Amino acid sequence: MKKRMTALALLLCLTLTACGGEKDSRGQASFLGRAAEIREEETLLTVDGREVPGWRYLYWLAYTCDSIRDRYQESGLALDWAAPVTGGTLADYAKDQALADTALYATVENWAEQYGCGLTEEDREGLAASWAEQAEAHGGETAYLADLEQMGLDRQRAEELAGVGLLYGKLYALYSEAGSALAPDEAALGAFAAETGGLTVDRILVAAGEDREAARQRAAELFSRLNGAADQAAEFAALAAAGDDPAGPRTLLPGEETLPASLLDAAAELAEGQCSGILESEEGFSILRRLPPDLDALADDYFDHLLQTAAENAAVETAEAYGALDAAAFYQALQTVRTAGGGA
Repeated sequence: MKKRMTALALLLCLTLTACGGEKDSRGQASFLGRAAEIREEETLLTVDGREVPGWRYLYWLAYTCDSIRDRYQESGLALDWAAPVTGGTLADYAKDQALADTALYATVENWAEQYGCGLTEEDREGLAASWAEQAEAHGGETAYLADLEQMGLDRQRAEELAGVGLLYGKLYALYSEAGSALAPDEAALGAFAAETGGLTVDRILVAAGEDREAARQRAAELFSRLNGAADQAAEFAALAAAGDDPAGPRTLLPGEETLPASLLDAAAELAEGQCSGILESEEGFSILRRLPPDLDALADDYFDHLLQTAAENAAVETAEAYGALDAAAFYQALQTVRTAGGGA
């Protein structure tokens, strides 16, 4: 499962450390509005009734287009915004992804209002302190603002986005508080584990090392010892702790790569409490034991799931300007404006 909201704080941090910018949100239009020919402060869409100004969406569209361009450059491929992808073209994907990001941020703000998790004066002082630190790291405020300008942000906008990260943290703290309005119950977490195919497993690993046959023999000895144990669960835990996998019991969701795919498939076939046979992979020889779901380990993913689901199911209404916006044309114009610099 892609932990999109777990990465939210990182993305917000990036708005304060990477590119972004606008001269003055009340003056000349930023690079974003000039590229899109959209009035940045006017409402471009609403998310469950929350009005979202144009610059917010355009920021995410620029961010998404930059990310796509970077991936293509890293792969040595020519970027073609008209290339077909699932659901349309690559340009359509960029536009949809930016909308999803925008809706996600708006949902965080909506939830914060719903659950009384607003920013405090201390939070705002923290944002100001972070600004000063980042400005110093970028060689001063003038240089920092020039970096931010590339993505249509000024200080006010950058701090506004970063403030959503603080709201996310407050919501998660409330979610983690037993008995709170956001706290999940075990039944909900258990249902989430079943729905997502989450597995909690432990394993005994004998690394292949330089002598694979010796490792194979050692794995066979451990398997025999395990099967002869009076308390197989305790013996397994002891052998796993003494083995070559220091991770210990772990909870895995589909798509995670902390274990080879062949081992994940084998673990999925086990009943709770059941041990596998000896499983060979490139790293060596494993014996798996499936454990009851570790609900605490799923808590982060479940919170993200709740928030993502709320954003995906939010009622989104867009203005006429959104429908007319072409992602490819916007990004080409944005690159031109960036190259020209701050001049009109």
